[in-house]
Amino acid sequence: MQKDDSDNAGSVHLRPGAIYLVKERKPSLSYRLFEKAVGSGLPGLCVTRQHPTRLKEDLNIPNTKLLWLSQTPGKGHHNPTDIGALATLISSFIEKYRKSVCLIDGLEYLVINNGFQQVLKFTELINEQVMQSESMIFIPISQNAFSDKEMALLERNVEAMEGTAAQAKGADKEIMELMDKYRT
Repeated sequence: MQKDDSDNAGSVHLRPGAIYLVKERKPSLSYRLFEKAVGSGLPGLCVTRQHPTRLKEDLNIPNTKLLWLSQTPGKGHHNPTDIGALATLISSFIEKYRKSVCLIDGLEYLVINNGFQQVLKFTELINEQVMQSESMIFIPISQNAFSDKEMALLERNVEAMEGTAAQAKGADKEIMELMDKYRT
């Protein structure tokens, strides 16, 4: 990720057409970035392990399609073992809304259900789609859930950032500046 030395430590430079791998134990920065982007008018897609009812109570996310990664069948649920259909769904959303934001919370859960290689292929496929658009994807991950080799492979073609308080402060400013560019 590009950093400007004149900025505060922890500043982040968001740009459209990128996946942001946010290293954080709990996905607070990722949800904050997603909420700000959706609140600025971007259509949102949230793939999550958290129950959609709880998310709707905790976040202000209008214009958002919620998909719950769950083995339990139901409306708005997505089976985590059907990773190909999930990739197609995300790609279709990005194609439909060239300027959009997605959050994929549950990468570790996808690895448990599909294996690391399949999830790596999934992220590469999604990355190819998002690079051709003006959309952004935030993927929170717990760094401790992956080996050094796996982290290196995941980070290879995406933007990696630490989910720290300093990053959150810098990200607020960056997301608002980026949203201003989207509106013009």
